[in-house]
Amino acid sequence: MQIPDIDLNEFDYDLPKDRIALFPLEERDQSKLLVADCKSKKIDHSVFSNISSYIPDNSLIIVNSTKVIQARIFASKQTGGKAELLCVNPISPSSDPQITMSARKNCVWECIIGGRNIQENSELRTKDNELVAKILKRYENYAIVEFEYSATDTFSEILSKIGQIPLPPYINRDTTELDKDRYQTVYSKAEGSVAAPTAGLHFTDKVISKLKAKQVKFDEVILHVGPGTFVPIEKSVAEHKMHKEQLFVSKSTIENIISAIRNKSKIITTGTTSLRTLETLYWVGVKIHYQNFDINTNLLLEQFEPYELIDKYATITFEQSMNAITEKLSEENKLFIAGNTELFILPGYQIKTADGLITNFHLPKSTLLLLVSAFVGGKFWKQIYEEALVNNYRFLSYGDSSLLIR
Repeated sequence: MQIPDIDLNEFDYDLPKDRIALFPLEERDQSKLLVADCKSKKIDHSVFSNISSYIPDNSLIIVNSTKVIQARIFASKQTGGKAELLCVNPISPSSDPQITMSARKNCVWECIIGGRNIQENSELRTKDNELVAKILKRYENYAIVEFEYSATDTFSEILSKIGQIPLPPYINRDTTELDKDRYQTVYSKAEGSVAAPTAGLHFTDKVISKLKAKQVKFDEVILHVGPGTFVPIEKSVAEHKMHKEQLFVSKSTIENIISAIRNKSKIITTGTTSLRTLETLYWVGVKIHYQNFDINTNLLLEQFEPYELIDKYATITFEQSMNAITEKLSEENKLFIAGNTELFILPGYQIKTADGLITNFHLPKSTLLLLVSAFVGGKFWKQIYEEALVNNYRFLSYGDSSLLIR
């Protein structure tokens, strides 16, 4: 399959500034819910608290249980000038964020760095010297930074004291105490993201209970969301560099997915992150099935790799793919699969894994809007977004929700 030649202007729309939600609603589940049937092209309007009315009994809902860390750090240079660091990728003692967040005394991260004339080998310090940041290497607006702090605290505890939640760039305001709670899902637990999987922000314990009363099951994946999710497509799809994000999926989750497929249950993904994770798993299963792919060696699905695999191999089913992964995990005596994905889902890409997608409303010409277009098919996304605009939906991270059913 050729990489689709996409005219980005076809994925543009007018988003008034007053439609961008700068704050969350008082109640999570009172956001509007647009329900779109991709076959009939029928669109309904409701509220998220009623989502159980639209999800079939015995469905499996996949959520992303990543947790946003207070990754934005304000510090001072030795000259007194201001500096800012955004922790993006952990390096030492581990590339696994949960391990590095538990580190005491010191750790190393790749950071986005802000401030004038910050050179290699310089030191930055936070107020009261709770954290010292040594710049080990500098390139463009990134740096490799070693953090030193009290051995009595974990890095997670240090960030909870001095760090701030990194709100998206289009939420142009200072963070508040409210954001510490509301820019997290109620089921978040695996520290490592610098952006929330925002489709999940609408769930409450009450909504989850109503769904479980319909025998709807929940399971989780982890995809740590990076700042690259906000990077615009500057020139063309072919030239755009997709961000790399880290994923972890347990063997038991994959087994539950296989069970859902066999029981003909609907699989609903919560957010583009959960969908990208399942689609990545599908292609990993394809590589295991045809190539006996080694899951222990820097597992990475490159952004256009699936488009090459489609040309090379006959399509296998989602169930076959998941079986290939579980068999491989059993051979390796592993309980989970870990790796990275750059998967770029474009219009024309055939979704292999999900029957439904819960998602917010995304920026014009964005990678996320292209994914939505691929999921709903054709130009149906335009009708969905026109309906949302006409009916005064709130857009982007703190905005309203949609349930897209294939």
